Amino acid sequence: MAAATHSAKQADTMQMFALDPLLRVTAWFLLGHAGFWAWLLVRWLTFSSVGWTVFKFEQALFDIASGAAIPIYAAGIAIDLFAGLWLLRDAKHAVLLARIRNIVVIAGAVLFWWVSNEVYGPVFLIGIAGFLLILLSRNTGWALNWPAAYWLLVFFVAPNVFIFFVSLGERGPGGTIIYPELSLEGLRILFNDYARFFSRIGGQLIYLRIFWRSFAMALGNTILCLIFGYPFAYWIARQSEKWRGTLIFLVMIPFWTNGLVRVYAWMLLLRDTGLINNIWTSTLHEQAVALSANSAFFARIAQMTAEPLPLLFNNFAVFVGLLYGFFPFVVLPLYSNLEKLDWSLLEAASDLGANSFRSTMRVLLPLSMPGIVAASILVFIPSLGSFVVPTLMGGGKVTMLGNLLQQQFLTSRDWPFGSAIGFMMMLIMLAAIMLYFRAGGERN
Repeated sequence: MAAATHSAKQADTMQMFALDPLLRVTAWFLLGHAGFWAWLLVRWLTFSSVGWTVFKFEQALFDIASGAAIPIYAAGIAIDLFAGLWLLRDAKHAVLLARIRNIVVIAGAVLFWWVSNEVYGPVFLIGIAGFLLILLSRNTGWALNWPAAYWLLVFFVAPNVFIFFVSLGERGPGGTIIYPELSLEGLRILFNDYARFFSRIGGQLIYLRIFWRSFAMALGNTILCLIFGYPFAYWIARQSEKWRGTLIFLVMIPFWTNGLVRVYAWMLLLRDTGLINNIWTSTLHEQAVALSANSAFFARIAQMTAEPLPLLFNNFAVFVGLLYGFFPFVVLPLYSNLEKLDWSLLEAASDLGANSFRSTMRVLLPLSMPGIVAASILVFIPSLGSFVVPTLMGGGKVTMLGNLLQQQFLTSRDWPFGSAIGFMMMLIMLAAIMLYFRAGGERN
């Protein structure tokens, strides 16, 4: 009898390990989720004695129907335990039960969000339930990619859809959002904020001028970063292997300091009483004054150095801040590309009679083009939307798209117009990303 019982347990264990791996993962997820429900139930029962920090979804559940919390948590524990153990034993209809469970959880999470407007709890539950549904479908590819796909859906697609719908409204009293009635005239009004961006205000295309200024400065910053960054990355890639890590480490050191601190450091350098102007108006000016009696040239220098240089609160200061802030974003992808380059190709070009310029243009640049395009996008996109550097180093005199967005959302409280500007910026960025793949980014 004991031998028969032992054989039955051994058969059950072998059956458990013979279960499809994806179904086995689903079963353990369900058992873990049962533990999660149990933890929430313990929290709910011990709030008054332990003093837990209340989660938003718990507060929302308490406000809606506090008496339903214990039955919900208890049902979750029972169903998840039952479904998980059934899956491990490969019982009949276990997969169907698990699928129904996940569909009910998704529907319940959506209903809870609809009633309470609480986001985090429903998003978590929907993500787990969707993952379990994919595991139950035994699709390995989707199972591996679901976490990344769901992350992009929640934090990229959904916010952009929300921004698009907000951009179709109009600013109401007190910064509220008003949507027009469903009619032909209402359909025309939906896109008023997009048309407003291209309209004249006081006879001037103010918003288009801000856009072109932002575009020109972002493009100029990208080009200048490439001009200085490409030779630097090339030089690092040509060094011996023992020095490359140290040099890349030195390039990454600025990332250890908060960007705001670095901007303030540049402001201290460029202001009228900063280091550069102190040398200009004190040291250089005094030397020029001392020599001006015997030389017209030094007299002119003394006259020029009498006033400080206008280095701050202008386009030049903003450009310097952007160049300094985004320069490492050019060096790192270019170095990553050049490090993997087959340098014997350049030697072969030289053997075939190509000079340095020709081998650079015909061999080196085409092979490093994916790195150039990637570096350009990494600099151009954040430069276009930058608002900290223009606000501080521009002193409110240099308005870029990032500043315009900040003004519409926080100062004017015109969320529809700010959303329209943000959505158009996103389209520009998507176009830049498409350009990256078209130029060979997929081969990088």
